Amino acid sequence: MSDETGQAARQGPTDSGNLVVGQPALASLVSMRVITLFVLMRRSLNQRYRREFNLTELEWRIMTRLSADTASSLGALATFLMQDRGQLSRAVKGMVARGLLISRRKKGGPEIAISLSEEGLALRQEMERRVLEREEFLTKGLPKEDLEIVSQSLAHMIDRAQSLLDDNGPG
Repeated sequence: MSDETGQAARQGPTDSGNLVVGQPALASLVSMRVITLFVLMRRSLNQRYRREFNLTELEWRIMTRLSADTASSLGALATFLMQDRGQLSRAVKGMVARGLLISRRKKGGPEIAISLSEEGLALRQEMERRVLEREEFLTKGLPKEDLEIVSQSLAHMIDRAQSLLDDNGPG
């Protein structure tokens, strides 16, 4: 990221670049800053997934959805991950071939239960450790009270964003 991009991402509210006189620039809006954080996190994590775990972003997301005691159907995974079933199926097949996942047919039907293998579980535990390290790095120096406010605020915004999907509200 260029110095200018990083500086813009860190800037607070400003009137420069605004679309409506007297209104803050879009980049200074909380929702837009959350998107900036997401994009930066996603880019850095995608690099790390490949380098350290030999996983694509989709494979990483599959791994984080499953746990030692959680199996999932392909349909449920597709819904939760908001992915096309075909693309998800190819990723799962590749992960089964690499020994990270187990795919078994559910009794009484055509549906497949997908779960972590022993190797997949060990990898997921290492992934969890790294995620906690990253969380600590990102939040270092922030008072606990501020983190609680951020967490509550994000939960509120996530709920409201879900309602935009449900109601087709503004924006």
